[in-house]
Parts: sequence; structure tokens; C-alpha cells
Amino acid sequence: MRISPLTADDARTILAWPPYPSEFDALDYALREHGWLNQFPEIAGNHRYGGWINGELVGFSILTQTAPGEAEFYIALNPHKIGHGFGKELTRKILAKGFQDLGFERIHLKVRSWHSRGIHLYEQVGFCKVGEVEMEIMGKKDRFIVMEIRNHTNRYI
Repeated sequence: MRISPLTADDARTILAWPPYPSEFDALDYALREHGWLNQFPEIAGNHRYGGWINGELVGFSILTQTAPGEAEFYIALNPHKIGHGFGKELTRKILAKGFQDLGFERIHLKVRSWHSRGIHLYEQVGFCKVGEVEMEIMGKKDRFIVMEIRNHTNRYI
């Protein structure tokens, strides 16, 4: 997988992706007009990358700086690319980018408590659970698990 900064054309491609399957319906907003690309525009502190396989954009990820040395991680895949290992590969590449190139010491995320596939993926790449929170997204309350990974292991350097 090749990663590169997202362009305006990439953002238009993402907006045209098909909807997520019903089991992930609550996640679909991230791909839409008022989703993550609008919430985290191309400004200082927001690092937006696309993941490419054989010239096709299969997913994107965002690292948004939340404090000095810290960033929050977001990832979304083309709905047709779920279940092929692209999420894990993109996550690993973005963590390496965040720790090596961007100098973050801590990267954290929130994942819905019912999203066992996502939780499993994050644990496989080294994230640890550090808490829980309830949040309202698109008018609906949901429980989230807060996870983090730190660079103290030099795993990504």
C-alpha cells in the first residue's frame, strides 16, 4: 500500500463511495459531505492521507493534533474494501508516519463499543484500552472505547 496526502480530487472520490453495509451503517456519516473531511479540513494540525492499492484509493486516514506531541486517529475504508486487510495495513502505515515523520509520542482514538472488528484491529497493531465515553454523533448517543498507543516502545521508528 502506498500512502499520500489527500487531494481535492481524492475527497470527491470518497464522497462518491457507496454506503457501508447495514452492520456499519452508523459509520457512514464519516464518508459524507459533513463527515470527517469537513470536520478535519486541510489546515495545520490535520494530517490527511489516502491509502492506495494498484492506483485505487481504498481508504483514508486522519491524524489531527490534539495537544503537543499527541494526535487523534481516524480511518475509513471504501465500503467495498472492508475485510481484505487494508484497514490494518493503512493503520500501521499511518502510525509509522505519525511517530516517525510527524513526531507524535501518543496517538489515541475512539471506537464504538459494539465495533468488535475495529477494536480487534486496533489491539493487533498495539493500541490499548484506556477508558470509555458516551458521545452523540448525528443525533444518536453511542458508547465509545478510548484507546491509545505510545511511541515509547520505538516500535514504529
